[in-house]
Amino acid sequence: MDSLLELKNELIKGQKLAMQGSYQRRAPSKKAIPHLLEARKGLKEYVKQYSNDALAWQLLSQAEEYLLNYNAALTALQNAVSLDKKDKKLLKRLALLKEYAGKWKELDMTSEQLQSLEIYLQEKLEVYGCDHTLVYTREWLDISTLHSKKAKIVRALQNQGGFCDCEVLMNVID
Repeated sequence: MDSLLELKNELIKGQKLAMQGSYQRRAPSKKAIPHLLEARKGLKEYVKQYSNDALAWQLLSQAEEYLLNYNAALTALQNAVSLDKKDKKLLKRLALLKEYAGKWKELDMTSEQLQSLEIYLQEKLEVYGCDHTLVYTREWLDISTLHSKKAKIVRALQNQGGFCDCEVLMNVID
């Protein structure tokens, strides 16, 4: 698999299976991972040979982003922008990617932890409902993270609109 079209098709297949929103990334579905990894591997090889191909860099950025590798995604997209400075869509995408990468970094949680929190909150809220506090989020944090990180994570959740358990689900996780 070495043509850019084949790599793009493999990436698209992975993106469709990933079950992710445009910029609200979470861990890709297990079915998507092999396609995303294969596309990323091929695209990395491709840009080594054709380092002046802006589209290839853009596709590599997308593969990295879907795999939640934001630093690599930013680097690849910056390479694409440097090759095609007139493309306003690329510049806008770069700004959005920087913003979302910053939110993800601020949250300081892995995609697996976020998925675990989602399941925990869904189960608790289904049984007990939301009392408009972060009681279940804090419970999960007590169980699942270092105590020293708890306050920082709560602030990050609130910065993203998660002021109670149901808002964490709606505004941060979804």
